[in-house]
Parts: sequence; C-alpha cells; structure tokens
Amino acid sequence: MKVAQQERFNGFTDIYKLTAAEITSLGTGAQKTIAILPPGGIVTSAAVFEQVNFAGTSTDLLLDVGTTTADPNEYIDSLDLDGLTKAAFNTGASFTVGGDANTGNGVVNNSASALPIVIEANFTGTVTAGEWLIALTILDPGKLASNA
Repeated sequence: MKVAQQERFNGFTDIYKLTAAEITSLGTGAQKTIAILPPGGIVTSAAVFEQVNFAGTSTDLLLDVGTTTADPNEYIDSLDLDGLTKAAFNTGASFTVGGDANTGNGVVNNSASALPIVIEANFTGTVTAGEWLIALTILDPGKLASNA
C-alpha cells in the first residue's frame, strides 16, 4: 500500500502488513505483489518488523521480498520470520556487498517498464498467528523529470 504524504515517516513510502492468515491462505512458495517499482525507480531500503508474535508448528518460515519471480530475494532474502527477534533491514542479495548486509546502494529498475515487488513465504507445518510489517522506500525520479 502506498502511504499518503501525511503518513510518510522514517522515509518509508510503501507499507504492507502480512498476517499469518494470509500466509496460510497463499500457501508455501506462492507470490503476491505488494508494491510497484516504477521505470527508473530505486528501492533504497527494505525492512521487516514483527507486530504480533509468531505462533504455529513451523520452524522454518522464511520470507523473500524482491522483483525476480524465480526467487524474489533482492530486498529481503530468506528472513526467518518464526525466529525474528528484532527488525531486519536490507538483507537481500542486491543490498549485500562482500557478504555484509546493509551495504548496498539501492536497487535501480533500469527498464522502461514497471516491475512488481513481490513477497514469497516458504514454510512447513502451520502458521497460526503472527503479523509482520514490510516497509519499503521507493524513489521515483521519473516524477521529478516529468515536472521539470
């Protein structure tokens, strides 16, 4: 969901709330679009915050966030949601430089088409409770160019 101007805080432009019910409904390995990266757009940060504690039998609830449909791991890669104890930032392959997370410079959509940003949860067992906030900062220089 795109946040309204008055709702923008800490630089996040897009926020999505993922619930245990939605994870169960989607099933393991299914993908869902949560935001759009415009042509020439840049994702400068991605964060996941736990709002409601996880419950269930799954011990391997992993979350990916990105634009590649085969393995959407550019922004968040295999984040262990059932073991999350603090917020996670920029753990994806495109933000990782030299093996260190949080050191990338952002991810640019260098194409003429918008790209869907998707989530994918993989798990075994059950997910009966939990709620996570996925927050993205997406810059859209195209808006500036069209107003110049």
